[in-house]
Amino acid sequence: MKLLDMTKKYGKATYKYPLEPYEVSEGFRGKPSYTYENCIGCTACGVACPSNAINVKLNEDKTKLVWEFDAARCIFCGRCDEVCPTGAIVLSQEFELAVKFDKNNLKERGELDVEYCEVCNKPFTTKRLISYIFHRLEKVGWDKKTLGEKIKYAKTCPTCKREEKTEVMTKYLKRGTK
Repeated sequence: MKLLDMTKKYGKATYKYPLEPYEVSEGFRGKPSYTYENCIGCTACGVACPSNAINVKLNEDKTKLVWEFDAARCIFCGRCDEVCPTGAIVLSQEFELAVKFDKNNLKERGELDVEYCEVCNKPFTTKRLISYIFHRLEKVGWDKKTLGEKIKYAKTCPTCKREEKTEVMTKYLKRGTK
């Protein structure tokens, strides 16, 4: 009887959860929601993910960058949401992740077109990332003429950039010792 008296005094502390939707609080860290249209393929989410729930890698024939999210591995830490520059990944209110029979239903996948190096023709980034960089530079005041000069540099892989700079420095040092 004492328990019933306390219930009347303080109210019910349970929810009708299976019968009614459960309202989560503000700031709840639920399943990461992926918006393919916003993804630029920067791979920051894959690097930041401590549980390797997000993998970003080239496909077998190296024509696409494949983004995969496995909700079964996710620990809902929110690191992917923090590092995504475009908001392609945000934590949702979704927490019910049960699936019937097939764990593959817990996976999401996206493919992005790859940009090839203009010097060695090897894939090194995505086309969306290159266009995102130029879009951001235009926003801060770079004009089309200045950007036109930088396109070749942006479309060159880091290895070729390093080799080019090494050659320039070697020529400079040889000229300085004569």
